[in-house]
Amino acid sequence: MYPSPRYLTSARAADRFVASQRYGTLIATPPDGYPQTSLLPFVKTGDHIEIHCVRADPTYRALVGNPRVTFLVSDFLAFSPHDWIDPHDAGRATLHFRAVAFACEATYSTAPADVAGALSRLLAAYEPTTDYVAIADGEFYGPRLRRLAAVQLAIVELQAKFKVGPAAPPDDARERTVAGLRARNEPGDLRAARIIEAAIVDPPDQ
Repeated sequence: MYPSPRYLTSARAADRFVASQRYGTLIATPPDGYPQTSLLPFVKTGDHIEIHCVRADPTYRALVGNPRVTFLVSDFLAFSPHDWIDPHDAGRATLHFRAVAFACEATYSTAPADVAGALSRLLAAYEPTTDYVAIADGEFYGPRLRRLAAVQLAIVELQAKFKVGPAAPPDDARERTVAGLRARNEPGDLRAARIIEAAIVDPPDQ
């Protein structure tokens, strides 16, 4: 992501956003190939992110060959046309989104007990009030556990960019974008309007 000075995002805003999300994109590049990607649920604790992968997944195989990976947590909001801001300047058309990219060093384990532990922590985070057979290496879960790997991502660097409304003049550009989204009212527009409006009150760079 281009680190535009117009879209500075604080660590506080990035942490709150990541905590609200349910999935991220693992990006891993094998030593002699092209980047591979997988969308995965995750649990972030401090400076570590825990995920699990299918061992046959090309992204996991890339991670095994090269543990330097990126984990991207992102949320596309909406597209806004240029004339909401300036009827003559086509360059004012843009996408609105929130994104946090973590540069990470990955370690992994295929031991069934480690995979079971990772899945148990994931369920505790995503389904804290539901009942299910406890995940353990046995007849019920064992064959599935042996298809998976538990992956720990140690965060080395964080890059965040929240493009929530135009940052350039005029001063009411975000308000115009909110009004345009509400008037257009396509799928996702009202949600995008609420998020951009909230950023006016609580700017992401603070």
